[in-house]
Amino acid sequence: MTPVRKALSWWAGLAAEVDDWHALCLMTLFILVRYSSFGDQVQAAYACLLAVALLFRRVIDTQGFWFTVLLAVALPVANNWWAPGGHTFLLLYWICAVFLSFSARDPRGMLAVSGRYLIGTSFLFAALWKLISPEFTDGTALRYFMTTMIPIGVTTQLLTGLTQDQLQHNIQVITELLKQSSTVTVPLIKPPHIALTAEVFTRATQVTEVALSAVFLAPLAPHQVGWRDVALIFFFVSAYSVLPVPSFAVLLACIGFASASSSVTRSFFLLAFFL
Repeated sequence: MTPVRKALSWWAGLAAEVDDWHALCLMTLFILVRYSSFGDQVQAAYACLLAVALLFRRVIDTQGFWFTVLLAVALPVANNWWAPGGHTFLLLYWICAVFLSFSARDPRGMLAVSGRYLIGTSFLFAALWKLISPEFTDGTALRYFMTTMIPIGVTTQLLTGLTQDQLQHNIQVITELLKQSSTVTVPLIKPPHIALTAEVFTRATQVTEVALSAVFLAPLAPHQVGWRDVALIFFFVSAYSVLPVPSFAVLLACIGFASASSSVTRSFFLLAFFL
């Protein structure tokens, strides 16, 4: 057995011994502490909740504790509902699922089903938004992102032909433009392969998100549920190697861990969470 296979086998065995429920609870609280954006005071409150869960592990098995967590997230969102990013709302829905799971006969099973529907509907709305947005469907959005943003401008350089100097020039031009109060246009450096690359990535994104929403929302036979794990793992490997978005990645890894159909795929999502 090669060292890589030994390492993978060791990790899969270790992940199989992890208490799913406690792991999910601690992962969720860590996401709150690390990736919520409601100011220092709210972040400190989330850190206290995580500390309580680590010191007094039994509290995470009580619905009262999760009601406190739910309020701690829902109140800042309600107070500034227009400001948080999309991952904050998905995190709020996930915490609602954790809280409501206590009302089920099988809390862990209900959490898995809730996670599946959250992933499915998230990708459904993402796919619909991209299909009805003209600036995305014609490739304009990705052409702009690939020429003016980091990290996607860096991760796609080999395909677009955009050099590091050209990317820095475009970023500087856009930065200066945003400082102006008048409406003007500025020229951006666009390499010859940018249109084709953006077109390919646009279609690949649409197909992937439609497929993910379909496979997670469709009622599959027991022997077919593994395709959900395969689809989500493919999304992780393909999407986050090009455009790593930590706030969404760790949350999807957590929910993917909850809804995974086998110990092997759970070990992948647990590893993805830490990476």
